[in-house]
Amino acid sequence: MNRGYLILSLVAVGAVSFATYRAVTKAKPVVHPGPNLLMNGWGITPVGNHVRIGDMALKMVFSPDRKQLVTTTLGFGGVHVTTLDAATHQVIQTVDLEKVWNGIAFSPDGKTLYISGGNSGKLLAFDYDAGKLTKRNEIKGPEYAFISGLAVSPKTGRIYACNESFNQLYALEPGTLKVLGIVNTGSNPHSCCLGEDGRHLYISNWGSNSVTVVDTQTNAHVRDIRVGIRPNDMALAPDGRLFVACAGDNTVHVIQTRSLEAAVGGPTRATRPPEGVREVLNTAIEPTLLEGSSPVAVSVAPDGKTLYVANADNNDVLVADISDPKTTTIQGFIPTGWYPTAVAAGESQLYVAVGKGLHSRANYPSKVANPEEGRQGQKFDYTGNCFEGYVSAIPIGSAPALTAWTRQVRANIPFRVDNVLRTAAKSDSIVPDATNKPSPIDHVLYVIMENRTYDQVFGDMKEGNGEPYLCMYGEKVTPNRHKLAREYTLLDNLYCNGEVSYDGHSWCDGAIATDEMQKQWTSGYSDHGDIVNGEELQVPAAGYLWDLARRHGLSVKAYGEGDSDYLGGHAVPVDSRGTWSEGRDMNRVDGWIKDLHKAETTGKLPSFMIMSLGEDHTSGTRPGSFTPEACVASNDVAIGKIIAAASRSKFWKSTAIFFVEDDAQDGPDHVDAHRTFGLVVSPWVKRHAVDHTMYSQVSMVRTIELLLGLPPMTQYDAAATPMFGVFGRKADTTPYQPAPAQVDLQAKNSPKAPGAKESMAMNLTEYDKAPADALNQILWAAAKGPNVPYPALHRTFGK
Repeated sequence: MNRGYLILSLVAVGAVSFATYRAVTKAKPVVHPGPNLLMNGWGITPVGNHVRIGDMALKMVFSPDRKQLVTTTLGFGGVHVTTLDAATHQVIQTVDLEKVWNGIAFSPDGKTLYISGGNSGKLLAFDYDAGKLTKRNEIKGPEYAFISGLAVSPKTGRIYACNESFNQLYALEPGTLKVLGIVNTGSNPHSCCLGEDGRHLYISNWGSNSVTVVDTQTNAHVRDIRVGIRPNDMALAPDGRLFVACAGDNTVHVIQTRSLEAAVGGPTRATRPPEGVREVLNTAIEPTLLEGSSPVAVSVAPDGKTLYVANADNNDVLVADISDPKTTTIQGFIPTGWYPTAVAAGESQLYVAVGKGLHSRANYPSKVANPEEGRQGQKFDYTGNCFEGYVSAIPIGSAPALTAWTRQVRANIPFRVDNVLRTAAKSDSIVPDATNKPSPIDHVLYVIMENRTYDQVFGDMKEGNGEPYLCMYGEKVTPNRHKLAREYTLLDNLYCNGEVSYDGHSWCDGAIATDEMQKQWTSGYSDHGDIVNGEELQVPAAGYLWDLARRHGLSVKAYGEGDSDYLGGHAVPVDSRGTWSEGRDMNRVDGWIKDLHKAETTGKLPSFMIMSLGEDHTSGTRPGSFTPEACVASNDVAIGKIIAAASRSKFWKSTAIFFVEDDAQDGPDHVDAHRTFGLVVSPWVKRHAVDHTMYSQVSMVRTIELLLGLPPMTQYDAAATPMFGVFGRKADTTPYQPAPAQVDLQAKNSPKAPGAKESMAMNLTEYDKAPADALNQILWAAAKGPNVPYPALHRTFGK
């Protein structure tokens, strides 16, 4: 039996603990993503029957007669409302829409379906008949309105719609959709639900950690109830308990709604929740407040005895017994596909909408039957097109099955509470295997670049697992990347945790991308609209690496990174910013080198330094701009200058420098769409080595934390494989001699360059504002010439 088959078989049957699984992978270190292993190192073993729908579902509900299911999806593959037959699990109808969000609600007679239109500002009304939809009416809110959660009064038919943009609730007349009243809410009202008393409406405020209570008889804001971080979906039990999912701290808060209680303040993590909050459930299989489970959907079984919670980042559904109104008992977990985003409980089956698919995969060659033809014919899939949405139908009610499934979820999830303080494996290098152990590293520079896959840069390196055909910026363009990989350690099994710059920087800097970020990028990057967001929605609960370092008394300096729209405006404080300027990468690193030389005179070099070097993103072939090769080569010169200066400084023996791309979206890779370029350089890094260990960006984060004596920020960095195999126990302080550029660094695009006209129309002033697939085609043609077939991009829905 071969290694890969053994590992996948053990995981599939749930026959091993994660420790055993790790032992197998450690014994056979060349492990790659596959059907039961995501690129981030987390196992995935979805159960049930799976039917394909659009990716990134936002909400799923039963029709009033419980014979059909309705989902809204806002993924990279499109914007849809889809109806399914609950008995046969077949798609009945898919309706394409301009924009959509999480609001789905039926009229009391079940003949009208209301759908929220997200940032189109619209509320849509459809005639509904056994899963068939016919557009009937719509109303558009004021400019910049963002219509989200919906609720309908069973008595009056009145519609209640949340407007995330203006932090308001609209009361609407059925039929005409006339606005009858407007009530102020908390920040980013996400979902709404009428309480058991039929009078008070409860609204989860995604951006302000609270639930607003509104009196529907007077259209008055009654009060806000404090709950967990980023409250989103809600479900009402027949006995009046309201279950509120809070993505940022792995909790579900329970509020009773049969009567309105007197307000007595808000709960804290150290005290018992007062007022209407009766219980707080921890949804992680290993109880922890470290962000990483991300409960984003809740559903109560028709008999009111069971609660189901979709943990998006844990790829599971929590099952809880709520038959006792005073005490909830968590019974177990069900393994799902990748990133479950919606859940609906039936009498005998549970329906789970999976946002990203059933596995991660390579994007070359194309896996789709009918991809679009690219500029020159060959086929590969853009990272967003690798996502596949599904609804999984899972039989429920069997205690033995739940026991086995829970065991499987535990095997899939590498996070253990013990790993917060110590790693799962013992270190055989200078990287500590516990946060309280010292290391010879006192200074870390962490450099984040833009958008390249492993094969694009290192596909030509015979020492690693590369595909030469896919190499666009090989040794001639990136001589320093190649020289450093050969002189130190080549990493050919390193993966991005995210997909694009929007979520990628958060993964690099904070070891997670929030639920808002996950939904925003699929919508925004596919031109389906942007979510109304801010720091409360985008910034992880523990903040970013610079926050962590400062909290633990370490000095910090940031160079470009940490001052970006991708991070929700949560910038590095001004007093922690280094010498940095606009310009090309090969010149702007002179600011860091200047600060390094100054530190040699003062003896004070910051403990943690972070830098953004993004010129390898390129400006396409826009006439007058530097050519793609010149841009990537400038970035490569910058890398060489950094190491040349650092390796000659007095701090070199106590320094480690990490390089990684923020994402791998802009090119093909024959192993996985997330595989990327990375380097670690230090006197303590092994020389002339190749490390095939499966690492992720968050492995770098964990390694930096361990070197500097910092605890993890999320479940993901706590569980990540540290880069023990990259480091040794002896230091080699030989200075680095940078490789000279081999291409013209000043070369500029001519008006006749491939894609010049198209590049002129693109927004290339900020990362990822240009259409990625079109830019990829231009870069391929510029790098490979007109006669080399291009791995073509596609956009598909369904099979």
